[in-house]
Amino acid sequence: MVDEAAHEAATAQVISAVFGEFGVANLAGDLPLFVNTTRAFLVGDIPLPDDPERLVIEVLEHVLLDAEVLAGIVALKRAGYRIAADDWDGTRSRDGLLPLCDVVKIDLSAVGHAALPGLIADARRLSPGVSVCVERVETAEDAGLAEAAGAVLLQGFYLDRPQTRTTRTLTASEVTCLRLLGALASEADTGELVRLVSSDPGLAMQVLRMAASPAGVGRPVASVSQAVVLLGPRKLGSWLVLVLLGGASRASREHVVAVLARAGACALLSPSSRDAAFTAGLLSAALELLGGEPADVMRDSGADPAIADAVLRGGGPVGAALQAVIAHERNDPAAALSTTHDPYTVSRAVLQAVVGARAVAEAMSDER
Repeated sequence: MVDEAAHEAATAQVISAVFGEFGVANLAGDLPLFVNTTRAFLVGDIPLPDDPERLVIEVLEHVLLDAEVLAGIVALKRAGYRIAADDWDGTRSRDGLLPLCDVVKIDLSAVGHAALPGLIADARRLSPGVSVCVERVETAEDAGLAEAAGAVLLQGFYLDRPQTRTTRTLTASEVTCLRLLGALASEADTGELVRLVSSDPGLAMQVLRMAASPAGVGRPVASVSQAVVLLGPRKLGSWLVLVLLGGASRASREHVVAVLARAGACALLSPSSRDAAFTAGLLSAALELLGGEPADVMRDSGADPAIADAVLRGGGPVGAALQAVIAHERNDPAAALSTTHDPYTVSRAVLQAVVGARAVAEAMSDER
């Protein structure tokens, strides 16, 4: 059974943080924000931010669509808000909502492939012109089916994760970047970091250039050693992942932000080992990016056993933080609760990390 009061409190806290503390533009750029809402928001008992152009109001599947709720949704539409039906599965009791919707979201994992075309057709019959968003799109087959059935929006891991490349051999520079990330996560001394950077002349030149750029220290740097010290572990680690992203997949700015936000949120949730947690977050993203067997890739990184355990199995405080952040990315609060972190704390950490990640990505993108 849904705890409506707890859901309302959590939603209110997140909305307050997004619009007050963090700022919509810092988190989403010029993209709209989809916000899950409960009855109290829909009927006006709890106010929504007066920014209808930036919000899409999602009506959750468990909300009872009585006359008061439907009237509230009509009022929100008149105020300029867009409305989305969340997890629509063709339940007849929700038919009255569809004509009020701009977007209908269908969870592919819940309804199955066979039912999807019929559900999309039903949605269009009830609300001609509605945009259909298919969620939990995790494979190329899922994406092809959804598009063939008429979906215009897709949501899922297939879209925002690089495709695994299990047969590709890592280049020498990628191996060096991975080993540097492992050394940073293991809090290796400066001498070891300098040795690894210097082992790849091309990478060494890029580190010198990065350190001297406005995104680094903004002044000439005399040596690799000085560059490593001036950049510090977080900036160096962030830049190494940007090198991997640029070289392997030409990732979008949003993917770069997602990677850096994962690392930043891990650090915020691990106050006693921030740098190690930050780099563990970067390493976990590197494993996804590089493909192959995770244990083999982690072994190539040379990270110490505690960090490897945190990244591969969620061991220790750093691993718990990483698992909680990944659960948030997957919209899986139950998995987050299985760690030592409550979903709201994780959500706030991710929001705060996104702000910093956007700033870093914008500052560093020209140096890739």
